[in-house]
Amino acid sequence: MPFIQAPAKVLLTGANGYFAVHAIKDLLDRGYTVVGSVRSEPKGKELVKLFPSYADKISYAVVPDILKAGAFDQVIKEGNFDAVAHAASPVVVPGGTVEDYAKPAIDGTVGILDSIKTHGQTVKRVVIISSTAALNTFQKGTHWSEFIIKLVEQQGNSAPMVLYSYSKTVAEKAVWKWWSKNEQKVNWDLATINPSFMLGEPIHAVTSRDQLSSTNEVLSVIPKPHEDPNEKPWAIVHVRDAAAIHSAIFERKEHVGKRRVIVVGSEPSWQDMYDALSDFSGVPSGNPGVGTTSDSGSPSWDTSFARELLGREFIGTKEMLVETEEYYRKKGWSFFI
Repeated sequence: MPFIQAPAKVLLTGANGYFAVHAIKDLLDRGYTVVGSVRSEPKGKELVKLFPSYADKISYAVVPDILKAGAFDQVIKEGNFDAVAHAASPVVVPGGTVEDYAKPAIDGTVGILDSIKTHGQTVKRVVIISSTAALNTFQKGTHWSEFIIKLVEQQGNSAPMVLYSYSKTVAEKAVWKWWSKNEQKVNWDLATINPSFMLGEPIHAVTSRDQLSSTNEVLSVIPKPHEDPNEKPWAIVHVRDAAAIHSAIFERKEHVGKRRVIVVGSEPSWQDMYDALSDFSGVPSGNPGVGTTSDSGSPSWDTSFARELLGREFIGTKEMLVETEEYYRKKGWSFFI
């Protein structure tokens, strides 16, 4: 079976990102050797400095442009990797078009799959980091955000708020289309991990609040008035839980081909979030304790496989939000002040 165990060697692309750095730490803590791909030498040096106690286990490879044909060929050919995790996303300039979002997301992902197919003779498992943004149902199997695709087709560039979801959807569709044509031609299996909005303190150095798009998306709207405090606007998960599940996918002994791992830690209502942050100044009070839901777990999304991989309950809403808000306040970035 194509699973891996420490001290196996893992390539993780887009290694400077919020989730990716947590994923690297989890892999290192489990005894793996990790090579992170970055866009520049300074970024690589920054990455290695984050893990001084793992100096012999962490290194980096510079891939300046992941959209260039064969961008990962040399890295994979020379790396002798046991597994590959693809978290890299092309940089999209704000105000970009549908094409600006979709084509890079597709080309970058398909490009690395082609590189692994051609040069990754030692690779046993590949994990693509996707998102619940690529899903529009809560079921097992391959279900897509078709309404997002239709909305973008109808509105084009006038639908900027959904372009991220659109890019994630079409990119993952391209992954499975590639897999359907190549599954019998490779000796590794493939899974995606689909986390919801991720919260929790970053490990890497963050110089601007704007660098934390996922946490900003959640925290920035909590102070605003909401007609129904029992509405559940988000599915959220602690970034450490997502990282742990990501590692566990590699270690799963049975075949995981064409498996989507939905990672949702909780589905809080506005009131749940008010209550969780009630010890902080500036947070709306709503109707404390009214209509609250479970601190951990997801009644809507099928997270059974993710929970099995995690081996414990998800970190709950309160711990997620409190940890994140404490970090924001320490940096002087709180949305509640």
